[in-house]
Parts: sequence; structure tokens; C-alpha cells
Amino acid sequence: MQFTDFVFLFLLLPIGCTLFYHLTARFGASPGIVLLLCVSLLFYSTWGNRYLALLVCSFSVNFAAACTLLVAPDNRRTLRRTTLYLGQAYNFGTLLWFKYRFIALVFSATSQSFTLLDAAIPVGISFYTFQQAILLVDAYHRDASVLAYMGDMRTLLGKMRGYLRHAFFVAFFPHLIIGPIVYLSEFQPQVASPGFGRAKRINLEVGAALVIVGLFKKTVIADRLATVANAAFESADAGLLHTQISTASAWVAALAYCAQLYFDFSGYSDMALGSARMLGIRFPMNFYSPWRAIGIVDYYRRWNITLTRVIARFVYTPLSLRATRLALRSGWPRAAGNVVSAWTPLLINFEVIAIWHGARLTFILFGLIHGLWYVTETAVCSTRTFKVWRKMTSDRTRAIGGRIIFLVIMPLTFVLFRSTTPGHFAHTLGIMFHPVGGLPHFKDCILLAAAIAVIALLPNSMQLFENYRPGIATYPLIDDTPLRMRFRWRPDLTWTVFMSCMLLLSLYYLAHQPPFLYMGF
Repeated sequence: MQFTDFVFLFLLLPIGCTLFYHLTARFGASPGIVLLLCVSLLFYSTWGNRYLALLVCSFSVNFAAACTLLVAPDNRRTLRRTTLYLGQAYNFGTLLWFKYRFIALVFSATSQSFTLLDAAIPVGISFYTFQQAILLVDAYHRDASVLAYMGDMRTLLGKMRGYLRHAFFVAFFPHLIIGPIVYLSEFQPQVASPGFGRAKRINLEVGAALVIVGLFKKTVIADRLATVANAAFESADAGLLHTQISTASAWVAALAYCAQLYFDFSGYSDMALGSARMLGIRFPMNFYSPWRAIGIVDYYRRWNITLTRVIARFVYTPLSLRATRLALRSGWPRAAGNVVSAWTPLLINFEVIAIWHGARLTFILFGLIHGLWYVTETAVCSTRTFKVWRKMTSDRTRAIGGRIIFLVIMPLTFVLFRSTTPGHFAHTLGIMFHPVGGLPHFKDCILLAAAIAVIALLPNSMQLFENYRPGIATYPLIDDTPLRMRFRWRPDLTWTVFMSCMLLLSLYYLAHQPPFLYMGF
């Protein structure tokens, strides 16, 4: 089941909210948590019993590890460390197997024994695996939020209660499929709040509005852009020279794909935040106008924020700390220290991000280019020349210059990301930079121009609902929307009519919409 299914929108979500608030009002938070866990498992079961069994096995194994980490005394360091390592080996071992086993299957299986089902990636496995990996680390360090959330598990009743709460945190349906990845320190205080489970009109209004905005982004904008991008890229992937598109059409397709990917994933994130908010839970924001970034460093502060911070926590930070200590002990020169302690961990970090999307050479090259770009930008910004230039110029001048460079390079890297092989990328790039006559369809240009206008001029979801705290901000960000366009949503008649129109238009396209693009990763 997807967020765009009629069953979810008009049955599961409203009925789940109604039963949840009814139960918690009469019997307290615990029955409500059990109900939401059942709803979440029902939501996920529509993808198949095999995937459901894997999810249940995953949070059961992780609960056993977390329970051991929390109950074992501090003097049992060997037991606690072994438990942590085994738990993480299970998490990342299953993730690697199920995400990349299709490579082995393709090369080893016969045409009769190999099916697409064998190669299918379990839905949401990347997101719930990372979420539990973080929880185990926090449990090992006895984080206060983990201790408070799991409760006293020294008794059998305490363990049962902790198991249900752990399963609810992992399988909570708004973030189960494509995130955002939530830290327990962000989740636990809200569940422990006296207001948890109490129906509040503003939560229902803000949540429903976020769901409508996300649905509109997906069905009306992203899926329309997909028709523009797919025709060109599928032609290039097939190498159909006799149906070669024009240079202008290739550029329109490339920009359409960039916009499609953004509206598809940010639309899902809005629906995730909205669904959770209807149940009184606020998630961390996952997008903040990434295509307004002034450089690649700024871009990764805005794009898929929760995944970026998790991979940095597991990859960049530990590698950088160990390399820094090694460089200090060895007395290496500053340049060599930077290479080992900062640049190399950054490159590895970006390769992990790239391979996370799939085992494809174009993804690996995409990660390498972004890693080198990130390192270059970081190194340039730390030079004396740049610091002098920074003092001589205004923030606006630097922002314009950085944004121009960013917008020239970034779409080309997403052409690589979209291409299935480096050869197909070279073919598409050749069309883009070797003039081929012909004009793109007028309606494609209008659609792309409208999408770019939304990205560049209108407030994003976090800004639109700013007065009602739609999501948890992980770090401060400036509002770079043009002053005249900084309008804000309010629960009044005007916005109700406008949102109703958006909903009706979304429902018109809903019956013919494909799955979320980012579910393939």
C-alpha cells in the first residue's frame, strides 16, 4: 500500500486516527500504541507476507539486542559490545544481502530459476534498518531517551511492553516505507507527553493540509514531469539513434527529471509528515528547497536530510575521528592530515550514499563526482584567497555566484544518475552538447517552466506551514523565498477552498499514477 492509494487516504488513515484517539481517550496511551502498531503492520502487509515476516524478524532481533544492551550491567562490557556488533552485523548484513543479492542472482541463476521476485528489494528495508542501527548505538550508550521509552525491562511484563513500543517506533507507518529516519530522542518526548493521544483540531488540520500538498506534488507535478523525462531517457538508454531527440528536448528532459525526483520524494515526505501529524507526532523535516542551494555543501543540508545525517554519523564521523587521531599521533603535515582525516572520509561517505541507491556503475560515478565536488568546495572555502574575497563581497553576490555554478553542474550529474550505464550517459550528454535540430513540445516546456517557478519562487512546505511547526528542524535555515511570495498557510476558509481544489485535482490524476520514484532505492 502506498500513501497515494484510495484505501489509505479514505479508509486506513481516517479510521486509524478515529480509533486511536478513541482508545487513548478511554484507556491511555498504551492501547493506542498497540492499535497503531497493528495498523502499521496491516499497511505493510499489503506488500506481501515475505516482506512482513522480514520486518517482524528485524525488529524482534533488534529488540533482543537492545534489551540486552539496556539490562546488562556496565561491568559486562564484553557482552554488551558483542551484542552491539552482532546486532549491527544482522542489520547491515541483511541490508547488503537483500539490496545487492540480485547481482549474484543475475550472474549465477539460470533463466528458469531466476525471477524478478527473487531480485526485488524489500520495501523500506533501508530506512527501518538505519533507524534500528541508530537505536542500538543509543541503547549501548544508555541514551536517556532510549531508557525512558523502553522502560524497565527486568521483568517479563516490562520486556513485553518494551517489545511493543520498540516495534511501534520501527514500524510506525508514516515513516516505514521511505522515511524520514527518526531518532528516538525526537520521537520519545512526544510519546511521553501528556498530550499524546489527545485529538487536537490543529494537528488534524495541519496534517491533512500537508497530506494534500504532498499528494499534489506527486500526482499533479511529479507524474506529469515523468512523462517528459522518461521519453527522452528511455530513447537514450535504448540507443535509438533513428529516433534521436533534439538538443533542446534533451535539456528539457534532464531538467524535468531533476524536478520530478524532487517533487516525488518531497511529496512523499510531506505526506509522511502530514500522516504523523494527524496522529500528534512531528517528524524531522527531510527537504528544504534543495534546488535553491548555493553549492553542494548547502545542497546536502537540504536534500534527504535525515539520510544524510545518518550516513555521516555511521561513516564520515568515525572515519574522520580515527584518521584525525592517527594524523596527530604521527605528526603529519597539515595537508596530509586533511587528505586523511577529512577528504578521504568524505569521498567514502559519498560512495556509501551512492551505493545505497543501488549497485550500478552510474551511481558509483555519481557518488565519486559529488564527493570530489564536495571536497573541492570545502577546500576552496578554507583558502586564504577565498576568505579575502568573502570580506570584499556581499552575501548576496556570493550566493548568486554559488547558485549559478551549482545549477550548471548539478543537473548534469543527475543525468548520470538517471542513466543506466556510462555509455547511455555519454549518449545523452552527446545530444545535450552536440547541436541537434528540433524543438521540444510546447506543453513540455510550459510544464517544466511551471515546475521551476514553484521551486524557485514559492515557499516550501516547511515555510508554508511555519506558524504551526510542521516538522522538526535539525539545524537553522534561512528563508530564501522572494519577499512578495512569503505567504503562510492558515486554517481559514480561503485556504480550505484552495486545498480542496488541490485535492480534487490530485484525485483526478490519482487513478493513473505510478509508484513513488524513490521507492526503487
